[in-house]
Amino acid sequence: MKKTKILFIIWAIIVLIIIGLLTALGFILENRYEKYKELEDKLVSSAKEYAHSEILLEEGEFIVTTEELIEQEYLDSLEVDDDVCQGYVVITNDGTYEYAPYITCKGYTTRNFLENK
Repeated sequence: MKKTKILFIIWAIIVLIIIGLLTALGFILENRYEKYKELEDKLVSSAKEYAHSEILLEEGEFIVTTEELIEQEYLDSLEVDDDVCQGYVVITNDGTYEYAPYITCKGYTTRNFLENK
């Protein structure tokens, strides 16, 4: 009886340690990619300005690259901690505008980066 109780306590401690480690790993990875998520938001903001000033009235899908946004001064640069990135935004107009940002950097690439270009 006593051995079973000790074994149960040991397993409970092991499970708690594993849960704690996985939670810490999740927070570390989330913080690691937070700067890139902010960069994606910056890209969407620039694409919105571009879409509203260029008045994209046609319905359909448009791709705006970071090079276009930088060239037309809607975006100053696309970098995180000296990591220069490339990217594009897929703008879908089906009555309302929807924006999907895609970037690629040394340390991060948006899921489905090239599939949507």
